[in-house]
Parts: sequence; C-alpha cells; structure tokens
Amino acid sequence: MTQTTSRIADKVRGVAAEKRFTQGAIAQALGIARSSVAERLAGRVSFTADEILKLSAAMDVPVSRFFPEPSLERVA
Repeated sequence: MTQTTSRIADKVRGVAAEKRFTQGAIAQALGIARSSVAERLAGRVSFTADEILKLSAAMDVPVSRFFPEPSLERVA
C-alpha cells in the first residue's frame, strides 16, 4: 500500500459517507464485487482512474474531491 493509495481511499470513504453511499452502492456504481470495494477502501488495492471517474459521476462530485491536497513541503 502506498501513501497515495491510502490517502485516496480515505477521500473516497469520506465522500461516500457524506453522500451516504454504502460499499454495496459503490460496488454497483463500479460494476465490481463488494469485497473488491472493501479492498480498495482499506487501501490494499488502488482505485483505477476509470473507477474514480465512475464514482465522480455516481456521487455527483468533481473528480478532484477524491485526491488529497498536494503537500507544500519541499523535499531536500
């Protein structure tokens, strides 16, 4: 699991809670099994770009809602 995968999963969980989307509703929107959704929400499997686009449409939110804010810290 990468930090980015985990942060995107956090964002998806937050938007899903806000929009009252269950794992079952997410699975239906993505056309995948609920167990596959659970893997993605846990950060063990990355969401694909196509899945993020589908979630954006299903939840009626901009795609940007699923991505963490860029870090302002500079790497030395």
